[in-house]
Amino acid sequence: MSIAQTIQNTVEAMPAGQIFGYQELPGYAKSPDAVIKAIGRLVSDRRLERFSKGKFYVPKKGVFGIRKPSDSELIRSMLYKDGRLRGYVTGLSLYNQLGLTTQVPRTITVSYNGGRQEKEFGTIRIKTVVTRIPVQEKDVKLLQYLDALKDIKKITDSDINLSLEIMCKYISELSDREQARLLKLAQNYYSPQVRALLGLLFSSLKLSVPRSLVRSLNPITIYKLKLDQSKWPMAREWNIR
Repeated sequence: MSIAQTIQNTVEAMPAGQIFGYQELPGYAKSPDAVIKAIGRLVSDRRLERFSKGKFYVPKKGVFGIRKPSDSELIRSMLYKDGRLRGYVTGLSLYNQLGLTTQVPRTITVSYNGGRQEKEFGTIRIKTVVTRIPVQEKDVKLLQYLDALKDIKKITDSDINLSLEIMCKYISELSDREQARLLKLAQNYYSPQVRALLGLLFSSLKLSVPRSLVRSLNPITIYKLKLDQSKWPMAREWNIR
């Protein structure tokens, strides 16, 4: 089967609105010129729409013309490159999903291994923030939880005590392996305040806290978060006020 026919069959099997790049197509590694030429013909025939440089999608016609890719697909296109995960959703959009705020932002923040940029897609805006943490599928949920603890004091339209209660519940639902990984990520990549909050939540859940995490904290540093001490009686043990 020719490369042109292979590409045509691959494109026909794709759901409408899915964004893809050359590298995700069969044969590109060996014959990039032939693949690019085949895609060019499909674009000329209007069987494909060009999304951005090197990115395309299968069009779907609606009442008002060709439908653009969905918001979730736009976000996915930023999270993956050449089929590999390179980032995750963070910021206010994430905190809304976690139930920490009722704010629904138009700008979606993506933390990823790449340059800082901001893209306008009409319905949404996607802003990237640089992370030096290696992003793996298995760690995404854990990194999101740690980001929530990192920003816990400045999440708009939220109550810090309620937010911590919600995060406490999420942590309680993690497996033992995930809880251990959460602690390791916090120790390796996050601030002392995040580590102290994690220690508080683990202590409140009567979960074991590794001595290495305790030793990583300066015993004279006070973390001023204005917690309700009646709700968090163990907060003082972690120098959280």
